[in-house]
Amino acid sequence: MKRESIRIAGKVSIPLGVGVRLSPGEQKLVEERAPTPERLGDALRRRRKMLGFTQATAGEYCGHSARVIGEIERGKTTVQLGVVLDYAEFLGVEVRLKAGE
Repeated sequence: MKRESIRIAGKVSIPLGVGVRLSPGEQKLVEERAPTPERLGDALRRRRKMLGFTQATAGEYCGHSARVIGEIERGKTTVQLGVVLDYAEFLGVEVRLKAGE
């Protein structure tokens, strides 16, 4: 049985996780606005769960601890922006900037 994988930076294949899924009522991350750290963290958590990763496994693959992954997902503002962007890239989430009027 062949396992599906995701691509990171077009170079490294990482197997999808197993056993972690969205809870009833949670929406898949497709595209949405995340104006607060809490909303961004929630969106990244849902994406991680869609891919089937635990916080520990996601952290291991992207080079950060499960504690840091949990802090990102809870919207803690003390996590460095570079770490949040690393995690988003690992999950295949594009972070966009848009100037206001």
